[in-house]
Amino acid sequence: MTTRGKFKPKSSTEVMQRYPLLTAHLISESLGYFTPGAAANAIKAHIEKRPCYCEWYTHMAGGYNDAKVLQVGTDTLNRTFKNRHHHHGYMAEYDYAKKLVVDVRNGGEGPVFASWF
Repeated sequence: MTTRGKFKPKSSTEVMQRYPLLTAHLISESLGYFTPGAAANAIKAHIEKRPCYCEWYTHMAGGYNDAKVLQVGTDTLNRTFKNRHHHHGYMAEYDYAKKLVVDVRNGGEGPVFASWF
């Protein structure tokens, strides 16, 4: 994912405002591991070119290594975009993820734990 222009979000809310569909697809790609806020934080970290040390990325990277975790974040966002047409079905339902993102964008509370409902 590359960002056009000079958009530098100051918060996960700004990321959700600018990239709501990517945020929802990242939730789907994570099979519900990411909440809207967590997905937006991962996107924000990518934009800022810094590693996102969440449990999922750290596991895929094999530990706490800046370069590996940063690469996992890039690979995950690329995979998310590539797989966006396949985010349907149990644990990957895009429509549910999109509703979560829209609710949070409109001032609602995000889920406390990673969960679809």
